Amino acid sequence: MDEKQFAVLTDKLDKMLKLQALVLVKGLAKESDKIELLDSLGFKGSEIDRLLGKSAGYSAVVLYQLKKKKQPKEDTSAKVETPTLPEVTAP
Repeated sequence: MDEKQFAVLTDKLDKMLKLQALVLVKGLAKESDKIELLDSLGFKGSEIDRLLGKSAGYSAVVLYQLKKKKQPKEDTSAKVETPTLPEVTAP
């Protein structure tokens, strides 16, 4: 296979992959769910933006917000202090 044939084959495979990705996320209502799924499948942010017709950096912002939302928040109002035991001395 020469380079030209390889380039044509690669281009066709890329198009098929993009079509499959679009079909996969078509049923999802939320853009954030689409972005999260495509990210989990290994698509880069710029690829996700192009697939969904969004501006550059859109998916990066959504992924950052999703990551931030999933992180457990530290509740400072209900801090529980560990009681200390009295020292025991040997008789």
